[in-house]
Amino acid sequence: MNRKALYFTAALAVLFLCACGGDDDGSDGEFYAVISSNPDNLDPQMAEDKSSMFVIRNTYALLMDTDGSGRLINGAAKSYTVSDDGLTYTFKLRDGLFWFGMSGTNGVPLTAYDYEYAFQRIFDADTHSPYVEFFSCIKNSKAVYGGGKSRYELGVKAIDNETLVIELEYPNCDFLKLLSHTAAAPCNEELFLATNGRYGLSAADTYSCGAFYISDWNYDPYWNDNHVTLERINSNSDEGYQTYPQLVNIIISDDRKVAEKSKNFESDAYIAESIAEYDTSVAKDYNLTEYICGTTCLFLNSGFEPFSDIETRKALLGSIDKKSMENELSDDSILAWDIVPEAIITANKSFRELFPVSERSMLGSAAKWKATVEQYPTIDFNSSILLASDSLKSQSVPYYIISEFEKNLELYCSPVFMNESDFEKSIKAGEENLFIDTVYGNYNLTEEFLNQIYSVSGFKDDEIENDIIQMQRCSDLNEKKDMIRKTENALIDNAYLLPVSYEKKYLLTLNDSKDIYFDPYTESMFFKYAKK
Repeated sequence: MNRKALYFTAALAVLFLCACGGDDDGSDGEFYAVISSNPDNLDPQMAEDKSSMFVIRNTYALLMDTDGSGRLINGAAKSYTVSDDGLTYTFKLRDGLFWFGMSGTNGVPLTAYDYEYAFQRIFDADTHSPYVEFFSCIKNSKAVYGGGKSRYELGVKAIDNETLVIELEYPNCDFLKLLSHTAAAPCNEELFLATNGRYGLSAADTYSCGAFYISDWNYDPYWNDNHVTLERINSNSDEGYQTYPQLVNIIISDDRKVAEKSKNFESDAYIAESIAEYDTSVAKDYNLTEYICGTTCLFLNSGFEPFSDIETRKALLGSIDKKSMENELSDDSILAWDIVPEAIITANKSFRELFPVSERSMLGSAAKWKATVEQYPTIDFNSSILLASDSLKSQSVPYYIISEFEKNLELYCSPVFMNESDFEKSIKAGEENLFIDTVYGNYNLTEEFLNQIYSVSGFKDDEIENDIIQMQRCSDLNEKKDMIRKTENALIDNAYLLPVSYEKKYLLTLNDSKDIYFDPYTESMFFKYAKK
């Protein structure tokens, strides 16, 4: 049967039949959430902003998904197999999933061809997708992107409507996790082309195949009724894959409390960067879940010549009493001895379960620091600045660090705080020799997190770079976790940085709401399984 044909196999009335379940199982509820900005683009192969990812995750059927702990669960793929060499993944799709949109083109079956076309779009150079490198392990992806091969030679093939085969160029034991990213969402070719270049830019030009469809999307920067309304696609709710809520109201506002007051509702779930943002007046009505998902480090300017010497770096970083620094941390921070935070999942477990945080000391030498100062008589080390962002959670830490420098090295420097924008510009320009920065990562991938930390450090280490590449090509999860630990140790042991603290984010959910899944890295809430 022609894979491009549109099948009107499900009437509109069927799509709106009541989903299975009743009030006693927590289904048919109405939920409220707030996002801080208007989604930029609901085209999954293009969207990068958190507001867009939030909506996409709820409106598209991903092959794999993640639960509230970041662990993989099956999504639109009811089953999958992996070849012994780790290069071929075969997925069987769930039956009875359909595309739905406001245009009236409804009842179009979701098929394996839609996933095939989505990946073809990523590697079409004319798409300008930001996810080319993210999925570069797929066979022939670079050749297709470069124009050396046609899109039909990409290693993503629909065998029939229900079977999708993905071949890899090299093994990647975390490939299934990549498929839980919104960029791996399907795209129906005919529906996409019918929007004439406006796909994902309005409710009328967006098609959904997941738990919900967009029944209304209104945004006007000069108006106060900005929102996205999601309604359940009942035909896509089935036993074992049930969508519980009937409605999800997403209010667009940069001030949750003002939005709640003006619209007379309470958010069923909201995200807080700080425990101070927790509305204590309603604390009894909310459950709080902590996600330890970021790491703050003290970094050195890699372009500053004295820091090319590892012993000089150790002398400086080793002068800081880490244990006493714990007293300077905010309630949103935890003393960090290692780099990878608890929320990062490896081998479907928290990496910190595999390698618990271990206290470690860096032996510094005041004599070595004195020798370095004498080696560079033209450098005024005492004019150094320790740069930090206004958004740093533990604002007293920079003062503690410079007091340790003064006490142990007779190094006198000053802390300077900047707004986030100026801070980032200054770091990029290499203007200061010392700075404190927090890394959260963009995805729940250990190698991506470590690579981001390594990039911020600015140092060049061929062994670390090779190990990060090998992590992405590793076929064995046990081997990969050992490589991650090796890289984490190398970054610290070479004194490229000093871990300072792990940072928290919070998900708050009303007591009568449960099973709202949350990804702290994209800040997406997933309501498919939410109950009241």
